[in-house]
Amino acid sequence: MDDSEETCYPGNPGNDSQSKGSSRQRQRKTKKPSALEEPDDELQDAPGTASYFSLCITGQIVSATFPLGPDKEFIFCRYELIAGPDWQLAAGPQHGLTQMSTNRSGHFSDQIVFNMPIEVTYKSTSPFGWPQILISVFGQSGGRDESLLGYAHVHLPVFGNRPHGEQASSLSAVPILTPRCQNMLGDVTSWLLRRQPELKDPKVLLDNLQSKGLSMESYGTLELQLHTIMRGARKLGYNWHN
Repeated sequence: MDDSEETCYPGNPGNDSQSKGSSRQRQRKTKKPSALEEPDDELQDAPGTASYFSLCITGQIVSATFPLGPDKEFIFCRYELIAGPDWQLAAGPQHGLTQMSTNRSGHFSDQIVFNMPIEVTYKSTSPFGWPQILISVFGQSGGRDESLLGYAHVHLPVFGNRPHGEQASSLSAVPILTPRCQNMLGDVTSWLLRRQPELKDPKVLLDNLQSKGLSMESYGTLELQLHTIMRGARKLGYNWHN
């Protein structure tokens, strides 16, 4: 009888040791994730741990103006954002295409309005290779093929927006550069074909060494309106706004 009571009693020492061992294992398993999460929270809250700064650009390609009017009836633009190797595009499109626009209903020197919105975000660890926008202006008349009217390029702004009272003065007028032929034979060929010479790689305009020696002339301006929001630059030691 004593042996049966000992074997059937639920609170025997063997069961207690097993329950204690299982409870300890459960406590260890539940404590491990918390021990791993605490250092991550401390790293996120610790000051000076930023490894990059972000640059947010918003704005638009407003319009194009030609002093004596464009050679084509309809005008449109293609733009591309180009940055150095330290820059990474975090959000927004790198390429874009505007709609076709014309000013034939008004005066020949009126603005050709595009109002093409631009919104991109970059992140980088160094200001080297600051982003630039390269715009190619094309024209088309009737059902003919498109032809080049010129190129325009400008660096993205470093500082932020101006006050609302000076909003109109924040427009940037960028000259439209047109390639020219190197000799008279090229001019005659361009006149017969009614096509302007084009650059094989327009990105050479962004490098002063590569663009040295190119024959270009300015005809017309392109108006852009760009605003900047920068974050995390001071944590890396960059105090451009002072």
